[in-house]
Amino acid sequence: MKKSFAMFCITSVILLCCGGAFALDVFPSSSINGPTGVVRIPSADVLPYKNFNIGLNYGSNVVTKTTSFTYNMNLGTFQGMELGLVGATISDEAQLKEGVFINLKYGLATGSYDNPLYLAIGVENLASYDQTDVYMVATRYFKDGPKIHFGFMGDFPGDKFRPLGMLGAEVLFGDRVLCLTDMLAGETIFELNLGVKYYFSPALVFSITGLNVTYDETNPKDFKDPKSVLVGFSWTNPL
Repeated sequence: MKKSFAMFCITSVILLCCGGAFALDVFPSSSINGPTGVVRIPSADVLPYKNFNIGLNYGSNVVTKTTSFTYNMNLGTFQGMELGLVGATISDEAQLKEGVFINLKYGLATGSYDNPLYLAIGVENLASYDQTDVYMVATRYFKDGPKIHFGFMGDFPGDKFRPLGMLGAEVLFGDRVLCLTDMLAGETIFELNLGVKYYFSPALVFSITGLNVTYDETNPKDFKDPKSVLVGFSWTNPL
């Protein structure tokens, strides 16, 4: 875990030091699990009122070689409130999730000043038997530079509460390529995720994602997501 955490820190420092200014005024795009966010973790960004986005991801589990297809939609229902749906299917098995579930996110704080700090709370996979989690996350914008995300997530495997820390970073290279990294860490779990997003426009995004990239199948441990590689698209209606 120490080596994995060091890898995350090194990657984040490289991104923060080498990245340039955000050249595009981009819309928030969805994370793998549905809410607007980084790679796997949600961010404190919330879709504006009346805006909606749609995300699709197709990928393969590196260990089991099964393929998966995930889909999600988010809607800015009220000022500061984001409502979403998420679901998935996986090859050679019945269904990755028991059904299509609800994501909710509410922005607690916003700032129009330089280097604003955003704060949000939310829940993922609401009403799922064993995949529901709750979170609080903060997003810090840096002037003419990257964003960092940090917060807390709690899930309930085996009807037990499991606290996890969240940390992420994203930086734009050039004027269209966004590089991302995030992690989930707890007493018995560590997950490092990497991603690249290419903006065809401020509203249309192509992504390549690596989930749980440090997972070692010869020394298996608890994990939130299987080691996977995915490609996908996300589109936001620019109202």
